[in-house]
Amino acid sequence: MIRGFRSFHPILLLLYYIFVITSFMLYQHPFFLLAGICLVLMINLILDGGEQLKKWMWMLIGMSSLILILTPLFNRRGNHILFYLFENQVTLESIIQGIMIAATLVGILATFLTFNLILTADKFLFLFARGFPQWAILIMISMRFVPLLIRRLKDIEQVQQLKGLSIKQGSVKRRAHNGMLFIQILLTSSLEESIQTADSIAARGYGLRKRSKYHPYTMKGTDWTVLTAMIVLFSLLVFGWWLGDGVLLLQPILESVWLSGREWFYFSIWLALIGIPMVTEGKEVLKWKYYLHKM
Repeated sequence: MIRGFRSFHPILLLLYYIFVITSFMLYQHPFFLLAGICLVLMINLILDGGEQLKKWMWMLIGMSSLILILTPLFNRRGNHILFYLFENQVTLESIIQGIMIAATLVGILATFLTFNLILTADKFLFLFARGFPQWAILIMISMRFVPLLIRRLKDIEQVQQLKGLSIKQGSVKRRAHNGMLFIQILLTSSLEESIQTADSIAARGYGLRKRSKYHPYTMKGTDWTVLTAMIVLFSLLVFGWWLGDGVLLLQPILESVWLSGREWFYFSIWLALIGIPMVTEGKEVLKWKYYLHKM
């Protein structure tokens, strides 16, 4: 019986992210990268309805657009000259390279957007607290630091608006003064809570002995099956990359962007590896809808 992707063993989930990110860095081909981005975006939609994508969408669009613009301007190598811009040649090879760089970064960042959704705090501590207790708790605190500050700043702003203080109305000097006041309140409250958190961790004896586990994660039959499939798929992708498939050659001769021969086989392997969460989560969604229909 296939379970939801979130319920798999933490080690399996961590390996999935390592394999996918490594695959994005190895397979430098527009066809592979764009298809992989589409799958990763669909996974984000399945997991949280695209909430994380909405928060980071403009950053992803801006970053990729900047790369697409700057790469042809700084990279002038190529045999296919399209036009001249400020007496600098813009080549087809540089545009394709810009697309691949932008797609790689977008694919990796979009994959990381699901990291906090899948690898929760308890799973993260399960993976690293035994060997690196201090580093594990430091990373967890750092990962929640910025989102926590943003939420607190919004709460402070709402409370101060009741007193007539706002950073959206009034003169520039007044808004700047109110903004500094909000930051002061935020830092003061954060420092006070950090001291309380440190005292609480010390009182609980964190890191002094072997850490006990609240959730006893164990590898089940489905976990071993999915883990074996992941290792086989990733091994095939590495072998295909070693053969030169899935990597578009730009120099000295520009290869055809369209896939041919055994590249279609590795393309299917690529989709199968990245799409594992879609298969597991999608089946759970279908089962749930089926039970609702029966009721």
